Amino acid sequence: MENVRKDTKPSGGSGNLPPQQWKPNQPKKKPQRQVKPEPVKSVVVPPPKERWAKFDVPLFVITLTLVVFGAGMLLSASFAFGMREFDNYYHFFTNQSRFILIGLGIMIFLSFVNYRILMNKKLVIIATVGTVVLMLGVMLMGVAQGGATRWINIGFVFQPSEILKFVLIVVLAYITHHHPETLQRFRKGFVPFALIIMIACGLVFAQRHLSGTIIMFGIGLTMMVVSPIRLPYIVVAITALAVMVAIGVLVMKASGYTYFQDRIDSWRAPESDVQGATFQTYQSLVTIGSGGWFGLGLGNSHQKFSFLPAMHNDFIFSVIVEELGFVGGVFVMILFVVFILRGFYIAVNARDRFGMMLAVGITAQIGIQAFLNIAVATNSVPNTGISLPFFSYGGTSIVMLLAQIGILLNISRKAKIG
Repeated sequence: MENVRKDTKPSGGSGNLPPQQWKPNQPKKKPQRQVKPEPVKSVVVPPPKERWAKFDVPLFVITLTLVVFGAGMLLSASFAFGMREFDNYYHFFTNQSRFILIGLGIMIFLSFVNYRILMNKKLVIIATVGTVVLMLGVMLMGVAQGGATRWINIGFVFQPSEILKFVLIVVLAYITHHHPETLQRFRKGFVPFALIIMIACGLVFAQRHLSGTIIMFGIGLTMMVVSPIRLPYIVVAITALAVMVAIGVLVMKASGYTYFQDRIDSWRAPESDVQGATFQTYQSLVTIGSGGWFGLGLGNSHQKFSFLPAMHNDFIFSVIVEELGFVGGVFVMILFVVFILRGFYIAVNARDRFGMMLAVGITAQIGIQAFLNIAVATNSVPNTGISLPFFSYGGTSIVMLLAQIGILLNISRKAKIG
């Protein structure tokens, strides 16, 4: 019997197909049902390498140098005053050291916390409302120290204006990140941005804190310049503000309120009333002049013994120059310049606009405050009374400074720094 192959060619015309075109009968495949993929929720989870990346070491080293150097100079500048007022050479140094340790702990912790958490709308609103309430609380039940009412006691005494500086930075960074196109408009962008700055300045000015008002305005102006706001709007705003300030000064002078005019007169002639209005400025200049090129030596200041006022706070730079000389004063300024350059370098290389604005605001705050204090101590500007970051005595100030640097270090973890 003849063998028959199962895969024989089909009969008919198809039998004439060439062998390479013929295929055995195959079962038809059922069409598969296409299932649409479910949308994936956008959850930003940084990879382990990013979360544990190294922060900016130069900034960390500069910060530690300023902290240690500042603590040492505070001890030298304050031990005589501490002994006279509290019968304890180390009163100010001990208290400041506690706050430094707290601040360093917060700094290290925040350097590992993703700074993008500050982009949360509810958190920004709560922080803003809470800080404004604290500022208003100072006006109602504030604690007076050194002739100024800028503190509040809620179980512990602290200065809300130091918190307001950081809250202002966060709010402006939040607006810039979420509404960059709107900021290019005048009414819906520039006006609200400027209004927020003016409200912050007004809250500080209400406490008769002129230097704090200048710092608030400086922070806002710096962040405004690097934001998408158009330059002509900024120029018009500055011009209008200058005109309003000039009119305000003239009105106050005409009404008999000569506070600001007295400050200007004392600045122009520091020797005019050395036992009265110009006492602080004159003693500061004498202290600086006593230092010469290389100073009298660490701990050997003469002016801190009952001559120079606020030697542990507003005029600690004068003590630094008296003990370490012109060289020591320049060294302090170089440290701040390097800090500012490093802070702006991190800002330029930040991963997003929010991080960039935060870094700019934090760096501007420290830089403006440092050089404003030095300018006051050297009588380069009228006396406004402002502390020197990392050097002057103040718990709230040092804790807030180090906390903000912790955020700056976290920004550097995610920045594109080579």
